[in-house]
Amino acid sequence: MPLFKKEALLSIFDLRILEKRLFVIYTMTLLTALSLTVYYYALNLPYSGFCTGVFCVVLSVVLLLKKINWVNKTEYCFLIIVSAHLIMSVFIEGAQSGQYLYYFPLLIGIPVIIDYERVNYKTLLFNSAITFTSFVVCILLGVYTMPLENIPHTVSAKVFIFNAISALLMTAGFGFSFIYSHKLNFDGLIEQKNNTITSRTRFLSTMGHELRTPLNGVIGAVNLLKEEKYLAEDNEYFRILKYCSVHMLNLVNDILDFNKIEAGKLELHKVALNLKQLICDAALPFYNGFEEKNLKFWVEVDPELDKTLMIDDIRIIQIMNNLLSNALKFTQNGHVKLSVHCAAKSDNMVTAGFCVEDTGLGIDKKDQHKIFEGFWQENDPATRKYTGSGLGLSICNRLLELMDSKLNLESEKGNGSKFTFKIDFDIAKQSPTLLPENKYEPEDLANVRILIAEDNKINMMIAKKILSSFKAEITCAYNGQEALDILQQDTNFTVVLMDLEMPVMNGFTAVTHVKNLYPAIPVIAFTASLLDQQMLTELFIMGFSDFIPKPFEPNQIFSLIKKHLPVTEKIFA
Repeated sequence: MPLFKKEALLSIFDLRILEKRLFVIYTMTLLTALSLTVYYYALNLPYSGFCTGVFCVVLSVVLLLKKINWVNKTEYCFLIIVSAHLIMSVFIEGAQSGQYLYYFPLLIGIPVIIDYERVNYKTLLFNSAITFTSFVVCILLGVYTMPLENIPHTVSAKVFIFNAISALLMTAGFGFSFIYSHKLNFDGLIEQKNNTITSRTRFLSTMGHELRTPLNGVIGAVNLLKEEKYLAEDNEYFRILKYCSVHMLNLVNDILDFNKIEAGKLELHKVALNLKQLICDAALPFYNGFEEKNLKFWVEVDPELDKTLMIDDIRIIQIMNNLLSNALKFTQNGHVKLSVHCAAKSDNMVTAGFCVEDTGLGIDKKDQHKIFEGFWQENDPATRKYTGSGLGLSICNRLLELMDSKLNLESEKGNGSKFTFKIDFDIAKQSPTLLPENKYEPEDLANVRILIAEDNKINMMIAKKILSSFKAEITCAYNGQEALDILQQDTNFTVVLMDLEMPVMNGFTAVTHVKNLYPAIPVIAFTASLLDQQMLTELFIMGFSDFIPKPFEPNQIFSLIKKHLPVTEKIFA
């Protein structure tokens, strides 16, 4: 166990505080002067000893006056007292004793004893100039005047050695104090920044969950309304509701993704997929949008990319969505073209070159560097015709940096834009695992019993309605303890949907009990939190079989539950 803890030492010697820096400098100077006074009297040099002794007394008085708050600017007093003492010492001893050497630690000590964080450089230069002038005066006095005290050569040599060693040690001490105070300031700024990022991440994570939870209700209700016969899908109010809810969800996801990237918590999760098929699938949702605006939309994928590669499909689709959404938003006539070619290949790797080209608004040369910064987009500030968070391209670039790539732009104002990037993909060692084809694959969830643990009544209603529309039998629990009580009475459930954040008992605790007591029942995490790879890994370790994010689409939850049905239920459902 250390004798002194770091916190206790910092409370005394925290050199970020001016007063404590002054205390350290005053102490080092006073101890050196006291030692020199004793040494002078030991060498039978009474005038020099008396002068240095007076210097010690004056310095002590200034410290005392500072202690009782009678003097505030002690740093300037220190410079004046030290300079006056050195001039007087040279007047008494001459230049041969080496008193002028103390100007070196004094020059180093000026940034330490002056509040350099608040004063400007002119103040520092002024004090340095005063010190340098005093140094020149000392040299001139030592050379052109006779010393007051007659010091033998052998004695002056001893004094010179003592002063040289003391000046060197004080220079090192003052320099260390300056460097250490800077380090403490730097460490403090880093800690403050990390705390700010942590607080911001926690806040946005919480707000993201709170925003996505009601959005799940809105989007879920929209999806249910689509199934109602009396409400046509082309109803204007219905389309407005659908657009606004999806747009708000995308904004929330962009902000959360951007925050995770800033905090360094976004990781890549690669799976074996066919790249050509992935690109074609990613482009499918955009055909209707381009058709509505009478724009031509071409997708060209090199046949060489029709192979299974290790891909983070979620992030590749996210990049494609951002680039194509921008092209759709900023192009009023002409065309948009997505092309992917094989730029290079080897036995273990394929390099794919991506290009999204449009004939849209274009970006001025002087603004092109801004588009990769957060919260900026090409717009007319007077009209703000184009809305959005301005995070899409910044997120794309950050994601590509994680893939050791970079988003490149070629554009001219009014002549469209061309975004290109290249990504290296490892060739998958084996094809993706496919389930054997089953001609009895169920078209609904008839005879499937699902236990839903969800504390939000709106989300519970949405989930129950959607799953009931697939003919599933639903049992509801509003916290983890209720779910355990239901399972204790009846274990004949096909799957459990478990919310993570619930009162009484949360999903993290409940899943542990479920897997211990009923290990055969798959438990799917049902959450509005934006999950990263670390959290996904933790969920799987806890015992969750899979997860479904809120908000969700009906077909999404249907496909996920089908994946976890026992084979017998798949066949006989």
